[in-house]
Amino acid sequence: MAMKNNLDLFRKEFLEANTWAQRKDGVPLYLIDNLAREELKIAEIELIKVLSLRDNWPIVGLGYIKSKDALPALYNLLEKSKGAMKVTIAYSIFQICQDPKMIEIVLETMPRITNEFELIDVLYYLPSFKDKRITDLHHSYRNHKDYLVAYNAIRYLGLPTDEVIEKFRDKK
Repeated sequence: MAMKNNLDLFRKEFLEANTWAQRKDGVPLYLIDNLAREELKIAEIELIKVLSLRDNWPIVGLGYIKSKDALPALYNLLEKSKGAMKVTIAYSIFQICQDPKMIEIVLETMPRITNEFELIDVLYYLPSFKDKRITDLHHSYRNHKDYLVAYNAIRYLGLPTDEVIEKFRDKK
C-alpha cells in the first residue's frame, strides 16, 4: 500500500503540480527519492512522456535520476530551446552523460539571459559542471546590478553573502 502512495504523491505533487502553492519552493526532488526502484521506472516513463518546453520540472527530474532513456528526447528539446530552458536542458543532459558540448551551450547561452528571475533559476546549476570557464562566468554574476542575481550567484558559489548585502544596503 505504501508503494502506491509514494507514486500517487509523486504524480499529484510533481507531475500534476500546476498551482503556485505546489511550485513556489521549486522542484520537489525528494518525491523522487521516496520512490522504490519499480516506482522509479514508472515515474521515469511518465516524466519522459510529459517532456516539453513548457515545464522544466520533468527535465530537472530526468537529469536528477540520470535517465539514459530520456536522452534522445532531451537532445531533441535542446535543439528547440533557448535561454534559461536551454541551460536547464543542458544541465540535465550533463548530469546524465557528462556530454562536454553542454558546457559550451551553457557558456554561450548564459550571457543572453537578461531576465533576472530566469538567471536566478539557472545559476543554481552552474557549480555542477565543475568547469573553470563556467565557474568564472558564475563569479561574474556576483557583481550583477540586480541584488537577487548577485546574492544567489554568491550563495550558489558557497560564499558568504554579507558583502553583497552590505553593498546593496549602501545603495539605498
